[in-house]
Amino acid sequence: ARPIASGWPGASLYRSDDGGQTLAGILDVRPPGATIGSCAAPLAAHPGLMIDSAGALAVSLYSGTLESVTQAAMFAGANHFAYGRDGRWEIIAAQNCVLQGDGSWLLTNLLRGRFGTEPHGATHVEGDSIVLLDSADLGIVEVSSASIGLSRYYMAVTDGATLDGALEEFAYRGVNLKPLSPVYLNGNRHPTTSDWSLEWLRRTRIGGDWRDKVDAELGEAGEAYEIEIYTAGHADLKRTLAASTAAATYTSAQQ
Repeated sequence: ARPIASGWPGASLYRSDDGGQTLAGILDVRPPGATIGSCAAPLAAHPGLMIDSAGALAVSLYSGTLESVTQAAMFAGANHFAYGRDGRWEIIAAQNCVLQGDGSWLLTNLLRGRFGTEPHGATHVEGDSIVLLDSADLGIVEVSSASIGLSRYYMAVTDGATLDGALEEFAYRGVNLKPLSPVYLNGNRHPTTSDWSLEWLRRTRIGGDWRDKVDAELGEAGEAYEIEIYTAGHADLKRTLAASTAAATYTSAQQ
């Protein structure tokens, strides 16, 4: 890893909404900036249902420093990271961050697939980026929902430098606005009718803390599901069912 120079003065982020013809400043970043680095051997896939006590991630930081936290602090939001690359970020958390003799950090006792990112837990490769999700050091660029799916060009420029850097194309996909997929799909087949009764648990982006006898908030204007029935190995989509509650019936006639 190549460390950021200690005298880095900060930078500004510019965006072009007209294909690169003009640039407008949208964000100023002051030193020391974000805690960011690259990762060595990738983490293996993990279901994310419990702490990943076997996984260990070696991180070389370009800037910033890390520290270990208690398990309670980790569950409360401390030491969360974006790990991966554009289009396949997994949000993880690390309880232990230990400085190694070669200057790298070893992250262990991990939470995996946070906030609906579990599909990306098996997509990591050597050299993936990692960013500490510390609101004090990160800037948020607000965009309208009308920009979803539209490419924009961005340029980061160090303070005092000229606007002659490379333009990076990026399209906001609105992933953070999508409902989280349900979990714990279960089902049973009626011995007489052969109908399948399916049920699942919904998740939410609002709250969701585990409290006895209290459902997680819906967090959406309405509740609706699509249930896709595939052949073995997800080879062919056979049927799509619709439901307005966390249950559905796949009848023998539909089968």
